[in-house]
Amino acid sequence: MKLDRLDQQIISALEDDGRRPYRDIARDLDVAEATVRARVNRLLESGSIRITAVGNYFQLGLKVVAICLIRVRPGHVQESAEALRAYPHVRFVGTSFGSADIIIQTLHPDIGSLHRFMSVELPRALPHVTYTETFQLAEVVKSAWNWKAWFAQLEGREEPEVPEPVP
Repeated sequence: MKLDRLDQQIISALEDDGRRPYRDIARDLDVAEATVRARVNRLLESGSIRITAVGNYFQLGLKVVAICLIRVRPGHVQESAEALRAYPHVRFVGTSFGSADIIIQTLHPDIGSLHRFMSVELPRALPHVTYTETFQLAEVVKSAWNWKAWFAQLEGREEPEVPEPVP
């Protein structure tokens, strides 16, 4: 689905507050409320956006958050990735090029739960796994979904900010 400038502006408005009334968005964008409602519904139905709460893992009581790199035998990437979707504590599943075929993010109440998942459940459920590497997060330094900046870069309206090197 091709996004136009109005779609981008609506997504950016929802980025700030997903519960923001459509009439307020419409007023700010100088369009009809029905236009905003129709556009949001189209974006939702197409799967282009999803309006949801995003939490801070550690503040919500999760003790262990890990990123896992997984290699599987050739020809078994998709079926393995699909099997990982079924786990409620696996929050992200993506296929990749390079040293990992699949990358997941998995959430656990304690280190024992992560260990059981990686050493017992995963090999049992995914027999084609040949290698895993697990990185336990100690702190989330940044977790952002800044669509305004992304849309501006796509259109060449803004140069990406590059931070100064740390001395």
